[in-house]
Amino acid sequence: MTTVAEPPRLPRTVPDWHERGACNLFPELDFIEARGPAALAARVICRACPVRLQCATDALERGEPWGIWGGLDRKDRKEIALELGYPVPAVLPEHGTNSRYAKHGCTCPDCRRAHALYEFDRRARARKAARDRDVWVSPAELVQPLKVGRHLLGPGQLVLPLPGLPPLPAAEPGSASERPVLRLVA
Repeated sequence: MTTVAEPPRLPRTVPDWHERGACNLFPELDFIEARGPAALAARVICRACPVRLQCATDALERGEPWGIWGGLDRKDRKEIALELGYPVPAVLPEHGTNSRYAKHGCTCPDCRRAHALYEFDRRARARKAARDRDVWVSPAELVQPLKVGRHLLGPGQLVLPLPGLPPLPAAEPGSASERPVLRLVA
């Protein structure tokens, strides 16, 4: 069994600095978009807040992916987290999913298994789509020697009848040569 340590998303108790935050006077700014006039208003409020440093540090320690904390939005917190070694703020999918493996690089056994299943299904769908499009051309086998340009093709050689190219000569039954040049391979 593999255990993965992740930073907690929400603190177990409300920190003591939380009650002294200037944002407590503006509940309408609790859930806002990271860009726009509401975000600008939140940054202005944070600039004058007495607990701005504690708020920003707490958000960095938790890897908070949402909102503006201590005057920092997700992009700002991500840059600081990468620079100072805090957890990167991200919304991670559950373990045992292909997106967790492919996008976030998790290599736990559950994520690797989910990725293997995803790839198996993706390849099966691609094979089925190719069969449905009928892109597989059956080759023809030469029965007698055939000269094409400077090349002499021998009996038994497989030739692909490709679209856009002139067709290979085949003898018609009842013509001077009773033996056909090509035989279809099943």
